[in-house]
Amino acid sequence: MKRVIFITAILMLVFASCGEDASVAGGESGAGENCKKTGDCKSGLVCIDYVCVDTDGGDTGDTGNTGNTGNTGNTGNTGDTGNTGNTGNTGNTGNTGNTGDTGNTAIPEGMVSIPAGSFWMGSPEEELGRQSDETLHYVELKTGFYMDTTEVTQEKFNSLMEYNPSYFPSCGDDCPVEQVTWHEALAYANERSKLDNIEECFDCTGTAPDFECALKSEFTKPQDCLGYRLPTESEWEYSARAGTSTSFYNGDITEIDKSPLDPNLDAIGWYAGNSGVSYEGAFNCTDWYDGSTTCGPQPVGRKLVNSFGLYDMSGNVWEWITDWYGYYPAGTEASPLVDPTGLKSGSKRVLRGGSWHYSASGCRSAGRGGYAPTGRYLVLGFRLVRTK
Repeated sequence: MKRVIFITAILMLVFASCGEDASVAGGESGAGENCKKTGDCKSGLVCIDYVCVDTDGGDTGDTGNTGNTGNTGNTGNTGDTGNTGNTGNTGNTGNTGNTGDTGNTAIPEGMVSIPAGSFWMGSPEEELGRQSDETLHYVELKTGFYMDTTEVTQEKFNSLMEYNPSYFPSCGDDCPVEQVTWHEALAYANERSKLDNIEECFDCTGTAPDFECALKSEFTKPQDCLGYRLPTESEWEYSARAGTSTSFYNGDITEIDKSPLDPNLDAIGWYAGNSGVSYEGAFNCTDWYDGSTTCGPQPVGRKLVNSFGLYDMSGNVWEWITDWYGYYPAGTEASPLVDPTGLKSGSKRVLRGGSWHYSASGCRSAGRGGYAPTGRYLVLGFRLVRTK
């Protein structure tokens, strides 16, 4: 009997740490405190097995509904944490109900949590370096997601795919992988999903490095899949801006070319105005800016992070995006675009973020590019996301 009481008390304290108020007020016992009768407990709590407990189940995460109060009895088994489904019963009395699939509630290693939200996507007409394909429109992202804190590195790509397509292998393991096709990025996403024992988002054919991949037919849109994938264009820009509306997440652009140096971009990213390197095989950039001789990509995560915890969202390498490239549709605050995924078809996939080879204007948060999904480019890499 003492062992049952002890286990029950521990379980109650665990639930309290996940969101319940365990403080004691007015001399009464709070959740998890010892008691002899309900009158010994704080208002709203009851005394069961000599422990004060709350009769209502608390929220357990960002997804899934809180389960019902379990029946008095033996402690039930905690189910495996999977990728989809609702939180199972988490009753505070008797049986702790089976915890079902809780969705992607644990932040995957190397990622940060990006909340759902709304924002103005694109750029105002007066922004320096603005292009005609950046029409302002209002977007609502109803589903949160996780995003890689950095671009996928050569080491991470090579460890899963067992080859390194990069033009600059001498840059090192911590440098972004580049010269990957859009299809290779999806194939890598599948391998990473396999590694974490979660669903794969894509059907891929072919052998390395010549893959051909597409979203699986059971998914209406990329956000429906809970495995690793490329971000949509709206997810990427929302993440890059991190609540800001300026050219960069740390302020406005003042210099649009390679030289003179743009101070805000210099603080957050590698571009053609500051990307000097000395490793073997680097690119000749003697005419880019004073003092430059050779340039190239840099190790990830060396510049100023944004408020979401993301690095290199401006510069280093362009990043593949899920969407086909095209002009934006209209969207207003009264009638926003909800979780947009771009055109249904096209010839180019969207690129975002600019690179070490590009001028400052191409590295703005609203800056866009497009490239054939089968193409390889020494300035082109990627990072992955996962739907929550």
